[in-house]
Amino acid sequence: MNTRVILSLAILVLFIQCKEQKTKKDTTKKEQITAQNTYNFIGTGSIKFQLFSDSSYIFTVIQKDFDYEKIEKYKGFCYLKSDTLYFMPIKFKFNRSEKAVIKNNFIEFVDGESPLKIEIKKNLFHTKAKLDLKKYNGYAFFTFNPEFQRFTYYGYKPKTIKPSDLNQSELIELDKILQRCFKENASKLRNINQYVKQCVVVINEKQEKEVWIACYCKDPYNKESYKYSLIRMNDGGECNINLKINLTIHNYSDLNISGRA
Repeated sequence: MNTRVILSLAILVLFIQCKEQKTKKDTTKKEQITAQNTYNFIGTGSIKFQLFSDSSYIFTVIQKDFDYEKIEKYKGFCYLKSDTLYFMPIKFKFNRSEKAVIKNNFIEFVDGESPLKIEIKKNLFHTKAKLDLKKYNGYAFFTFNPEFQRFTYYGYKPKTIKPSDLNQSELIELDKILQRCFKENASKLRNINQYVKQCVVVINEKQEKEVWIACYCKDPYNKESYKYSLIRMNDGGECNINLKINLTIHNYSDLNISGRA
């Protein structure tokens, strides 16, 4: 066998090996979305959602204390269409959701048995965020759902409002009106930068875009949890206020400052 034939065979073997390695690499399951919340109430805990390239997901719940640790894992399949994850053929077991929306750098489960938001840490799909909150630290947005949020708590009549969202220019105006509210009521309130702001955007019965805002004094020990779920507090004085901001008529109303315990 001459040198040319041997060289040709060697090149062919290398080509086949490279192709096999590439095929194996291409079929490796890749993590495409990672979302995680960390909690620090009693001990520590976290929840983590991972979506992979084969449409499978793993949802992990971890609870830890100095003498206790519990880990639960839920597995299933879903697919992404536009900005929505659809769980099939089985619902998301943790809260029985059929879908979740990717919005404002969170995965928000909108139709389950309990509300759930998880902050996105990695997203290979580069889903476009509707709001850029970099300059608006302390704001968190939640989708209105009458199954979880009572109309009376927000001061609306039943079945008179529907959920909505903001664009970036509306966020800018929202912040300006809230700043004005704090300036006009400075004697009753702390500096606005000392509060976190939880917002629910709706279309009211007059078909006007309105934002219900609850403001709470920042918790120095649990700085992130306000982003994950709505706070419920019955007292707290100036550390617990709420109001409505109407972006159609460009004004605020219904400022309520809680009493003290």
